[in-house]
Amino acid sequence: MALSKSDLRAFKEFEKSGWERAADPYHHHWGKLSQQSAVPLLDAAKVVAGRKVLDVATGAGYIAAAAAKRGAQSIGLDFSEAQVRLARRMYPDVEFRQGDAENLPFEAHTFDALVVGFGINHLPDPEAAFAEAFRVLKIGGYFAFTVWAAPEQNPGFGIVLGAIEKYGEPKANLLPAPPYFRFADRDQTRRALEEAGFVGPLTQLVPQYWRHRSPNEVFDAFNEGAVRATAMLRSQSDDAREKIREVVRKEVENFREGEVYVVPVPAALSWARKP
Repeated sequence: MALSKSDLRAFKEFEKSGWERAADPYHHHWGKLSQQSAVPLLDAAKVVAGRKVLDVATGAGYIAAAAAKRGAQSIGLDFSEAQVRLARRMYPDVEFRQGDAENLPFEAHTFDALVVGFGINHLPDPEAAFAEAFRVLKIGGYFAFTVWAAPEQNPGFGIVLGAIEKYGEPKANLLPAPPYFRFADRDQTRRALEEAGFVGPLTQLVPQYWRHRSPNEVFDAFNEGAVRATAMLRSQSDDAREKIREVVRKEVENFREGEVYVVPVPAALSWARKP
C-alpha cells in the first residue's frame, strides 16, 4: 500500500534525525563492511580519472574518497549535518556538501557518474532520487547504487531479523516506511530505473563479510549503529530484546573461523546508463 504524503514526511524526518545520532556509531560498526563494495560500485559507474562524480548519501565519505583516489572530481552529498562533519573530518581533501537526494542542488547534465552506497533504502521517495540522478547526469553517464541483499541471501540481516520475527514484535512502534529490501530485487529495480529513463539496468550480488572478534558485535551493530533497525530493537520489551540478543549471539557462533566470526553480509549492486 502506498504511503501518504504525511507518512513520507514523517519517515524522512525520522531518518534525518536518526542519522544525526547514528553517524559515528554507523562508522564504528558498519564502516569497514560497507566499504567492501566501493570498488565494484565505482567500476559499475565507470568512474576513472577526470570524471566528475557525485556520491549521494555519502555518509562518512568512503565512496567519494575512493573516487577521488582514482583521480575523479568527486563531491559527496548527505542530508545529515553530522555525516557531513564526519566525512570532512575523515577526508579533508574531498568536497562534501549537505543536500537532499530527492532535490539535488546541481544543474542538469553536470556529472559523468552518480553513485549511492547503501542510501536508497533510507529515502522516502526513491523514484524521486532516481529522477534527480537522471537529471544531473550527462548523456551517457552512469548511475549505480548498492543496497543490502535480502535476508534469504544475507545471513547478517537474516539472523537478526529472524530473531526479531520469532521473539519480538517486528513493527513495534515504528512509523510506516517504504519496503526496506525493495531494491534488492532485480526486477523491481529494473522497472524503477527504466521508468526513470535509464537503459541497460543490471543487478548483481557483491560478497561482503563482517569479521568480528566477538559474537556480540552483530547485535550491537543493529542495536547501536543504524536508524530503522535500531528503532526496531529499541522498541522491544527488555525481555524480548535480551532474548533476541542471545539468539543472535548463538547464531553468529556458527560462523567462527579460528579467533574471528566471519558473517556474510552481501550487497545488491545495480547500475544503468542515461541514454
